[in-house]
Amino acid sequence: MKANSLSGHQNPIYAVNAHPHQPLFYSAGNDKGIVEWSLETLAHQRIFKPIQHTVYALNVLPEYSFLVAGCNDGTLCFFDINTSKLKHQLKLGSAIFDIQFIPSKKELLVSTDTGQVSIINPENQELIHQFQSGNHKVRSLAFHEELNLLATVSNDELIRIFNLNDFTLIHQFKGHADGVGSVSFSPDGRFLITGGRDAHLKIWNVLDWSLQHSFAAHLFAIYKIAFHPNLPYFATASRDKSIKIWRAEDFSLFRNLSIDKAREGHLLSVNAICWTLDGKRLLSAGDDKLVKVWEFNPELI
Repeated sequence: MKANSLSGHQNPIYAVNAHPHQPLFYSAGNDKGIVEWSLETLAHQRIFKPIQHTVYALNVLPEYSFLVAGCNDGTLCFFDINTSKLKHQLKLGSAIFDIQFIPSKKELLVSTDTGQVSIINPENQELIHQFQSGNHKVRSLAFHEELNLLATVSNDELIRIFNLNDFTLIHQFKGHADGVGSVSFSPDGRFLITGGRDAHLKIWNVLDWSLQHSFAAHLFAIYKIAFHPNLPYFATASRDKSIKIWRAEDFSLFRNLSIDKAREGHLLSVNAICWTLDGKRLLSAGDDKLVKVWEFNPELI
């Protein structure tokens, strides 16, 4: 897989997010600004600011013309995506690690480093409800709209399953040693995939939460899991400087995008990944201050 490296950030990058309708994507980290990039020219176009603190999470909400950023001081920032102007700030009290939009409920879910999960109305940017998912850092959220489930993963090593309608706790179980860093439901809805600080991937059956597979996927902590939008593959990003692409059908390794295996790999920890809407590119960002755009066509690999 060929990659283009995009420079411009002066500090580590912790978040990257593709626009769902336009050939644009956004990156942010410790620069106190969010960069908008063109997928057509692979050049930066605008900088969204002011951002006073490090950004750990981004989400694009075209329905509301918002780019939403979560900061390490607990501030949730709403930028007008058309003008790049800051429209509203919401203080949530502690560092924000994930932002997910639930289309069926038209609600924004935000997780923090104290275990608090906030539900926000993006229409008026007002807080609707808050609940606790333990008392430790919740790095990642995933939802299953068909089964009305929300999964949270935490530094306390637990995976928690909530009712997506009223956010009551349904089930919890130990996931990984030393904490769980990433979570995603498979597109077919059959499995919950988790990545841990123990460098393992685990695949759980959503019907009874039984463990189906467990294997050492990386050398160090797994930070992100991202399923391809329309093909049976998913990618993982790790502190071990690598991105790996897996076959979703049997969880076998398809490609290792490390500096050792791919000359264009990241030099330091890979903190964020996401696919473009058409699935033709994988975006990654890391501690080496670089954004990489990977061309993906499995038929040519």
